[in-house]
Amino acid sequence: MYGYIAIAVFVGLLFVLLRPRFLANDIWRATSTPLASIIGSGFLVSVPILRNVVGSWAIVAMAALLVIAYLVGAAIRENIAHVEPLLENGNAKGPILSIERLSQLVLTFAYFISVAYYLNLFAHFMLKPTGFGQELYINWVVTIVLITIGSVGLLRGFHAVEGLEIYAVSVKLAVIGGLLAALLLFDVSALLGWGAGFGGELIPVEAHFAFADLPVILGLLIVVQGFETSRFLGSTYSRELRIRTMKLSQAIAALIYILFFALVLPIMGAGSDSTDVAAISDMMKPVTLILPFFVILGALASQSSAALADAMGAAGLVHELAGKRIRINHTYPLIALVAAIVTWEADIYGLITLASRCFALYYGFQCLIACMSAARRKSTAATLGFGALTAVCMAIVIFGIPAEGG
Repeated sequence: MYGYIAIAVFVGLLFVLLRPRFLANDIWRATSTPLASIIGSGFLVSVPILRNVVGSWAIVAMAALLVIAYLVGAAIRENIAHVEPLLENGNAKGPILSIERLSQLVLTFAYFISVAYYLNLFAHFMLKPTGFGQELYINWVVTIVLITIGSVGLLRGFHAVEGLEIYAVSVKLAVIGGLLAALLLFDVSALLGWGAGFGGELIPVEAHFAFADLPVILGLLIVVQGFETSRFLGSTYSRELRIRTMKLSQAIAALIYILFFALVLPIMGAGSDSTDVAAISDMMKPVTLILPFFVILGALASQSSAALADAMGAAGLVHELAGKRIRINHTYPLIALVAAIVTWEADIYGLITLASRCFALYYGFQCLIACMSAARRKSTAATLGFGALTAVCMAIVIFGIPAEGG
């Protein structure tokens, strides 16, 4: 029964999200890029990780991370509104200009690594059911996808890559909608005592917390990373639209995360012997056997859309770092080449730890710039707030234990 509900909602949402008029809407297109990156693989891995760290308080921990992320997003929005004009007209001098350039270099490295990482997970999920999950086959799948992204970006430009990404986001949101609908019906039926008729069985976990686990929670800020991609879409969308759609993407992502955590909470004890992505599939088994397949489909959509979103963010970033002397089209082959080298020559799971710290460091630099900008505008409250956020981000760089995903 729950599987039928999931399929029905998935098909209905897909019909709405893939309508040409909806796909052509600038507000949705500008929203989909940061949203794709925010709801990446972290959507899958954060539940089992937080379950093991804090038990049923996982939803509280995730809510706290989302609040921190939204506040850091406010720093990025401050910089879009007040620092970008200074950079564009050449009036940004001294510390602001130096820190901005340094932060962009840090983020460029993080983006290149994250593109390879997302696609590595994509290939892993795609090949796992086939029995060809060896590293060689995974690397070749990643390489083929990177060649496709590089070629489409070179020949067709930003909007073509954005078109690939927006379809992946639509599929991902439709899958998530199906999961949420099935989980909601399952939880309600089990709580009302209808479980005997529909196979409902609640498997909750107890709440627990140890300060020694705080670094893991801090490191999980990376799973809600991605809103900063709006910062580098200036060649396509206006400042006002980017600020508006960044807020919208963070709000949609927060709603999805909180709803998912709340609905998974009653069955969080299922698959408690695993902390990887497979644990999510185990959690879905008490609901219906079809939901684990939905999780795999969601993983494929999540990793592909997040990789495309970060590729677009990286392209815009390289374009800006080069003083707009390099066409965005020409940056995609570079991104694909670097990501391919990383895939074949490096341990991607080791590099993602470094990339996670790079994202936190980038956020710290951006919060510091926002603090300077607010001080320049003589806004005491904003100056103090962005200063505090700078300290939080730097603490994550120093003490946080990044989780794989984001």
